Amino acid sequence: MTSLKTQPLRKETNCLNCGTEVPGRYCTNCGQENTVPHETFGHLVKHFIADVVHYDSKTLLTVKYLLFRPGFLTQEYIAGKRASYVNPIKLYIFTSFVFFLLYFALTADHAKMNVLDIDDDHPQHTEATVVLPDSLRANTLTTAQWWERLTFFHDRHQYDSMQHTLPKEYRDGRMQRQAVSFYFNSLQKDDHKQEARIERLHHNIPKMMFVLLPLFALFLRWMYDKKKWYYADHAIFSVHLHTFFFILYLFCTALDALFHVDWFTVIGNVGLLVYLVMALKRIYGQSTRKSVVKGLLLVLLHLIALGITYLGVYVLISI
Repeated sequence: MTSLKTQPLRKETNCLNCGTEVPGRYCTNCGQENTVPHETFGHLVKHFIADVVHYDSKTLLTVKYLLFRPGFLTQEYIAGKRASYVNPIKLYIFTSFVFFLLYFALTADHAKMNVLDIDDDHPQHTEATVVLPDSLRANTLTTAQWWERLTFFHDRHQYDSMQHTLPKEYRDGRMQRQAVSFYFNSLQKDDHKQEARIERLHHNIPKMMFVLLPLFALFLRWMYDKKKWYYADHAIFSVHLHTFFFILYLFCTALDALFHVDWFTVIGNVGLLVYLVMALKRIYGQSTRKSVVKGLLLVLLHLIALGITYLGVYVLISI
Protein backbone atom coordinates (compact mmCIF):
# COMPACT_ATOMS: atom_id res chain seq x y z
CA MET A 1 0.00 0.00 0.00
CA THR A 2 1.30 3.44 -0.95
CA SER A 3 1.87 5.61 2.11
CA LEU A 4 1.47 9.37 1.84
CA LYS A 5 1.93 10.75 5.35
CA THR A 6 1.41 14.41 4.44
CA GLN A 7 -2.22 14.34 5.57
CA PRO A 8 -2.57 14.77 9.38
CA LEU A 9 -4.14 12.01 11.47
CA ARG A 10 -7.49 12.44 13.20
CA LYS A 11 -7.51 12.78 16.97
CA GLU A 12 -10.29 10.22 17.16
CA THR A 13 -9.29 6.57 16.87
CA ASN A 14 -12.51 5.18 15.44
CA CYS A 15 -12.44 4.33 11.72
CA LEU A 16 -14.78 6.58 9.73
CA ASN A 17 -15.39 3.78 7.22
CA CYS A 18 -16.23 0.78 9.41
CA GLY A 19 -16.11 2.07 13.01
CA THR A 20 -13.30 -0.24 14.14
CA GLU A 21 -10.79 1.06 16.72
CA VAL A 22 -7.67 2.19 14.83
CA PRO A 23 -4.40 1.60 16.75
CA GLY A 24 -2.16 3.30 14.19
CA ARG A 25 -2.40 5.09 10.89
CA TYR A 26 -4.43 2.43 9.03
CA CYS A 27 -7.54 0.54 10.08
CA THR A 28 -6.78 -3.12 10.71
CA ASN A 29 -10.23 -4.12 9.47
CA CYS A 30 -10.74 -2.24 6.18
CA GLY A 31 -7.34 -0.61 5.58
CA GLN A 32 -8.60 2.98 5.39
CA GLU A 33 -6.15 5.66 6.52
CA ASN A 34 -7.32 7.45 9.68
CA THR A 35 -6.65 10.98 8.44
CA VAL A 36 -8.77 14.12 8.57
CA PRO A 37 -11.55 13.80 5.96
CA HIS A 38 -11.02 17.23 4.38
CA GLU A 39 -8.08 16.69 2.03
CA THR A 40 -6.21 19.45 0.24
CA PHE A 41 -6.12 19.47 -3.56
CA GLY A 42 -2.38 18.81 -3.49
CA HIS A 43 -2.91 15.72 -1.38
CA LEU A 44 -5.57 14.42 -3.79
CA VAL A 45 -3.15 14.87 -6.71
CA LYS A 46 -0.38 13.05 -4.83
CA HIS A 47 -2.74 10.17 -4.03
CA PHE A 48 -3.79 9.94 -7.67
CA ILE A 49 -0.20 9.90 -8.95
CA ALA A 50 0.80 7.29 -6.38
CA ASP A 51 -2.13 5.04 -7.32
CA VAL A 52 -1.39 5.38 -11.05
CA VAL A 53 2.31 4.61 -10.61
CA HIS A 54 1.52 1.65 -8.38
CA TYR A 55 -1.05 0.22 -10.79
CA ASP A 56 1.06 0.93 -13.88
CA SER A 57 4.05 -0.88 -12.42
CA LYS A 58 1.87 -3.91 -11.72
CA THR A 59 0.37 -3.76 -15.21
CA LEU A 60 3.74 -3.46 -16.93
CA LEU A 61 5.10 -6.40 -14.97
CA THR A 62 2.04 -8.49 -15.83
CA VAL A 63 2.14 -7.63 -19.54
CA LYS A 64 5.90 -8.27 -19.71
CA TYR A 65 5.54 -11.79 -18.32
CA LEU A 66 2.41 -12.44 -20.37
CA LEU A 67 4.12 -11.55 -23.65
CA PHE A 68 7.62 -12.89 -23.16
CA ARG A 69 7.31 -15.79 -20.69
CA PRO A 70 4.51 -18.07 -21.94
CA GLY A 71 2.73 -19.82 -19.10
CA PHE A 72 4.67 -18.07 -16.33
CA LEU A 73 1.73 -15.98 -15.07
CA THR A 74 -0.45 -19.07 -14.83
CA GLN A 75 2.24 -20.83 -12.82
CA GLU A 76 2.50 -17.85 -10.48
CA TYR A 77 -1.27 -17.68 -10.03
CA ILE A 78 -1.59 -21.39 -9.27
CA ALA A 79 1.31 -21.10 -6.80
CA GLY A 80 -0.61 -18.36 -4.97
CA LYS A 81 1.66 -15.47 -6.01
CA ARG A 82 -1.04 -13.04 -7.10
CA ALA A 83 -0.59 -9.67 -5.38
CA SER A 84 2.19 -8.56 -7.74
CA TYR A 85 0.11 -9.04 -10.89
CA VAL A 86 -3.13 -7.75 -12.37
CA ASN A 87 -6.11 -10.03 -11.80
CA PRO A 88 -6.48 -12.29 -14.89
CA ILE A 89 -10.20 -11.60 -15.35
CA LYS A 90 -9.75 -7.82 -15.06
CA LEU A 91 -6.87 -7.95 -17.55
CA TYR A 92 -8.94 -10.04 -19.96
CA ILE A 93 -11.96 -7.72 -19.80
CA PHE A 94 -9.86 -4.60 -20.32
CA THR A 95 -7.79 -6.13 -23.13
CA SER A 96 -10.81 -7.55 -24.97
CA PHE A 97 -12.60 -4.20 -24.68
CA VAL A 98 -9.66 -2.36 -26.25
CA PHE A 99 -9.21 -5.08 -28.88
CA PHE A 100 -12.78 -5.07 -30.17
CA LEU A 101 -12.99 -1.29 -29.93
CA LEU A 102 -9.99 -0.86 -32.24
CA TYR A 103 -10.10 -4.06 -34.29
CA PHE A 104 -13.26 -3.30 -36.27
CA ALA A 105 -12.13 0.27 -36.88
CA LEU A 106 -8.75 -0.91 -38.18
CA THR A 107 -10.18 -3.68 -40.36
CA ALA A 108 -12.85 -1.35 -41.78
CA ASP A 109 -10.22 1.22 -42.77
CA HIS A 110 -8.01 -1.54 -44.19
CA ALA A 111 -10.86 -2.91 -46.29
CA LYS A 112 -11.70 0.59 -47.53
CA MET A 113 -8.09 1.15 -48.59
CA ASN A 114 -8.09 -2.17 -50.45
CA VAL A 115 -11.19 -1.13 -52.37
CA LEU A 116 -9.59 2.19 -53.29
CA ASP A 117 -6.45 0.41 -54.44
CA ILE A 118 -8.50 -1.88 -56.67
CA ASP A 119 -10.33 1.09 -58.17
CA ASP A 120 -7.02 2.85 -58.87
CA ASP A 121 -5.53 -0.23 -60.51
CA HIS A 122 -8.66 -1.00 -62.54
CA PRO A 123 -10.43 2.27 -63.41
CA GLN A 124 -12.60 0.46 -65.96
CA HIS A 125 -14.47 -1.16 -63.06
CA THR A 126 -16.16 2.15 -62.35
CA GLU A 127 -17.97 1.87 -65.65
CA ALA A 128 -20.52 -0.81 -66.44
CA THR A 129 -18.68 -3.29 -68.65
CA VAL A 130 -20.67 -6.44 -69.31
CA VAL A 131 -20.09 -8.75 -72.27
CA LEU A 132 -23.21 -10.71 -73.13
CA PRO A 133 -23.25 -13.89 -75.21
CA ASP A 134 -24.73 -13.44 -78.68
CA SER A 135 -27.61 -15.70 -77.70
CA LEU A 136 -28.65 -13.17 -75.05
CA ARG A 137 -28.40 -10.12 -77.33
CA ALA A 138 -31.26 -11.22 -79.54
CA ASN A 139 -34.40 -9.16 -79.89
CA THR A 140 -36.72 -12.03 -79.02
CA LEU A 141 -35.87 -13.90 -75.82
CA THR A 142 -37.75 -16.44 -73.81
CA THR A 143 -38.57 -15.54 -70.21
CA ALA A 144 -35.83 -17.86 -68.96
CA GLN A 145 -33.28 -16.30 -71.34
CA TRP A 146 -34.32 -12.79 -70.28
CA TRP A 147 -33.80 -13.61 -66.58
CA GLU A 148 -30.50 -15.26 -67.45
CA ARG A 149 -29.40 -12.05 -69.17
CA LEU A 150 -30.46 -10.03 -66.13
CA THR A 151 -28.17 -12.04 -63.84
CA PHE A 152 -25.15 -10.80 -65.81
CA PHE A 153 -25.59 -7.34 -64.28
CA HIS A 154 -24.34 -6.48 -60.79
CA ASP A 155 -26.56 -3.42 -60.36
CA ARG A 156 -29.08 -1.17 -62.10
CA HIS A 157 -26.34 1.12 -63.35
CA GLN A 158 -24.74 -1.68 -65.38
CA TYR A 159 -28.12 -2.68 -66.78
CA ASP A 160 -28.96 0.87 -67.90
CA SER A 161 -25.53 1.36 -69.44
CA MET A 162 -25.84 -1.85 -71.45
CA GLN A 163 -29.34 -0.89 -72.57
CA HIS A 164 -27.95 2.33 -74.04
CA THR A 165 -25.40 0.37 -76.08
CA LEU A 166 -28.06 -1.82 -77.67
CA PRO A 167 -30.06 -0.89 -80.76
CA LYS A 168 -33.52 0.43 -79.91
CA GLU A 169 -35.25 -2.68 -81.19
CA TYR A 170 -33.18 -4.81 -78.76
CA ARG A 171 -33.89 -2.73 -75.65
CA ASP A 172 -36.33 -3.83 -72.98
CA GLY A 173 -39.83 -2.46 -72.90
CA ARG A 174 -41.66 -0.68 -70.09
CA MET A 175 -42.92 -3.83 -68.36
CA GLN A 176 -39.47 -5.39 -68.49
CA ARG A 177 -37.86 -2.26 -67.04
CA GLN A 178 -40.35 -2.34 -64.16
CA ALA A 179 -39.42 -5.96 -63.51
CA VAL A 180 -35.76 -4.94 -63.55
CA SER A 181 -36.43 -2.21 -60.97
CA PHE A 182 -38.22 -4.68 -58.71
CA TYR A 183 -35.36 -7.18 -59.13
CA PHE A 184 -32.56 -4.79 -58.19
CA ASN A 185 -34.57 -3.22 -55.37
CA SER A 186 -35.04 -6.70 -53.90
CA LEU A 187 -31.32 -7.36 -54.22
CA GLN A 188 -30.54 -4.07 -52.49
CA LYS A 189 -32.88 -4.89 -49.60
CA ASP A 190 -31.28 -8.32 -49.26
CA ASP A 191 -27.84 -6.69 -49.21
CA HIS A 192 -28.96 -4.31 -46.45
CA LYS A 193 -30.39 -7.20 -44.44
CA GLN A 194 -27.17 -9.14 -44.87
CA GLU A 195 -25.11 -6.13 -43.76
CA ALA A 196 -27.34 -5.76 -40.69
CA ARG A 197 -26.86 -9.46 -39.85
CA ILE A 198 -23.09 -9.17 -40.20
CA GLU A 199 -23.06 -6.07 -37.98
CA ARG A 200 -25.13 -7.84 -35.30
CA LEU A 201 -22.85 -10.84 -35.58
CA HIS A 202 -19.78 -8.65 -35.04
CA HIS A 203 -21.38 -7.14 -31.95
CA ASN A 204 -21.83 -10.65 -30.55
CA ILE A 205 -18.24 -11.80 -31.15
CA PRO A 206 -16.98 -10.56 -27.72
CA LYS A 207 -19.76 -12.58 -26.04
CA MET A 208 -18.90 -15.61 -28.17
CA MET A 209 -15.23 -15.39 -27.18
CA PHE A 210 -16.17 -15.11 -23.52
CA VAL A 211 -18.37 -18.21 -23.82
CA LEU A 212 -15.51 -20.12 -25.47
CA LEU A 213 -13.16 -19.42 -22.54
CA PRO A 214 -14.60 -22.12 -20.23
CA LEU A 215 -14.94 -24.49 -23.19
CA PHE A 216 -11.22 -24.16 -23.94
CA ALA A 217 -10.53 -24.90 -20.28
CA LEU A 218 -12.62 -28.07 -20.62
CA PHE A 219 -10.45 -29.16 -23.56
CA LEU A 220 -7.38 -28.61 -21.39
CA ARG A 221 -8.84 -30.62 -18.53
CA TRP A 222 -9.66 -33.47 -20.90
CA MET A 223 -6.16 -33.53 -22.39
CA TYR A 224 -4.37 -33.24 -19.06
CA ASP A 225 -6.73 -35.30 -16.91
CA LYS A 226 -3.80 -37.10 -15.25
CA LYS A 227 -2.66 -33.81 -13.69
CA LYS A 228 -5.63 -33.86 -11.30
CA TRP A 229 -5.78 -30.08 -11.41
CA TYR A 230 -8.81 -28.03 -10.47
CA TYR A 231 -10.87 -26.84 -13.41
CA ALA A 232 -10.22 -23.26 -12.28
CA ASP A 233 -6.47 -23.73 -12.87
CA HIS A 234 -7.09 -24.65 -16.51
CA ALA A 235 -9.51 -21.72 -16.77
CA ILE A 236 -6.83 -19.27 -15.60
CA PHE A 237 -4.50 -20.49 -18.35
CA SER A 238 -7.35 -20.12 -20.84
CA VAL A 239 -7.85 -16.51 -19.72
CA HIS A 240 -4.14 -15.71 -19.98
CA LEU A 241 -3.90 -17.30 -23.44
CA HIS A 242 -6.88 -15.41 -24.82
CA THR A 243 -5.55 -12.17 -23.36
CA PHE A 244 -2.27 -12.76 -25.19
CA PHE A 245 -4.29 -13.48 -28.35
CA PHE A 246 -6.01 -10.09 -28.13
CA ILE A 247 -2.75 -8.20 -27.64
CA LEU A 248 -0.96 -10.07 -30.43
CA TYR A 249 -3.75 -9.75 -32.98
CA LEU A 250 -4.37 -6.10 -32.22
CA PHE A 251 -0.68 -5.45 -32.91
CA CYS A 252 -0.72 -7.51 -36.13
CA THR A 253 -3.96 -5.91 -37.34
CA ALA A 254 -2.54 -2.44 -36.73
CA LEU A 255 0.55 -3.31 -38.78
CA ASP A 256 -1.60 -4.75 -41.59
CA ALA A 257 -3.65 -1.56 -41.67
CA LEU A 258 -0.55 0.65 -41.52
CA PHE A 259 1.29 -1.04 -44.39
CA HIS A 260 -1.83 -2.16 -46.34
CA VAL A 261 -0.86 -5.83 -46.28
CA ASP A 262 -2.28 -9.02 -44.77
CA TRP A 263 0.76 -11.11 -43.91
CA PHE A 264 1.35 -9.70 -40.41
CA THR A 265 -1.77 -11.59 -39.32
CA VAL A 266 -0.35 -14.77 -40.89
CA ILE A 267 2.81 -14.27 -38.83
CA GLY A 268 0.57 -13.74 -35.80
CA ASN A 269 -1.08 -17.13 -36.38
CA VAL A 270 2.30 -18.85 -36.36
CA GLY A 271 3.38 -16.83 -33.31
CA LEU A 272 0.23 -17.81 -31.41
CA LEU A 273 0.83 -21.52 -32.08
CA VAL A 274 4.47 -21.26 -30.94
CA TYR A 275 3.35 -19.37 -27.82
CA LEU A 276 0.73 -22.02 -27.05
CA VAL A 277 3.23 -24.88 -27.34
CA MET A 278 5.77 -23.11 -25.12
CA ALA A 279 3.10 -22.32 -22.52
CA LEU A 280 1.79 -25.90 -22.49
CA LYS A 281 5.31 -27.25 -22.05
CA ARG A 282 6.04 -24.88 -19.15
CA ILE A 283 2.75 -25.34 -17.30
CA TYR A 284 2.08 -29.03 -17.77
CA GLY A 285 5.69 -30.19 -17.91
CA GLN A 286 5.44 -32.51 -20.90
CA SER A 287 7.88 -32.95 -23.79
CA THR A 288 8.03 -30.59 -26.75
CA ARG A 289 6.64 -33.27 -29.05
CA LYS A 290 3.59 -33.93 -26.86
CA SER A 291 3.06 -30.20 -26.39
CA VAL A 292 3.10 -29.65 -30.18
CA VAL A 293 0.59 -32.45 -30.79
CA LYS A 294 -1.73 -31.29 -28.01
CA GLY A 295 -1.32 -27.67 -29.08
CA LEU A 296 -2.43 -28.50 -32.65
CA LEU A 297 -5.34 -30.54 -31.33
CA LEU A 298 -6.39 -27.69 -29.04
CA VAL A 299 -6.34 -25.25 -31.96
CA LEU A 300 -8.43 -27.63 -34.07
CA LEU A 301 -11.00 -28.16 -31.31
CA HIS A 302 -11.14 -24.44 -30.61
CA LEU A 303 -11.70 -23.61 -34.29
CA ILE A 304 -14.48 -26.20 -34.53
CA ALA A 305 -16.13 -24.79 -31.40
CA LEU A 306 -15.74 -21.25 -32.74
CA GLY A 307 -17.26 -22.23 -36.09
CA ILE A 308 -20.25 -23.95 -34.46
CA THR A 309 -20.80 -20.99 -32.13
CA TYR A 310 -20.45 -18.52 -35.00
CA LEU A 311 -22.94 -20.45 -37.13
CA GLY A 312 -25.36 -20.81 -34.23
CA VAL A 313 -25.34 -17.09 -33.48
CA TYR A 314 -25.77 -16.28 -37.19
CA VAL A 315 -28.81 -18.56 -37.42
CA LEU A 316 -30.34 -17.03 -34.29
CA ILE A 317 -29.97 -13.45 -35.51
CA SER A 318 -31.32 -14.41 -38.94
CA ILE A 319 -34.61 -15.76 -37.59
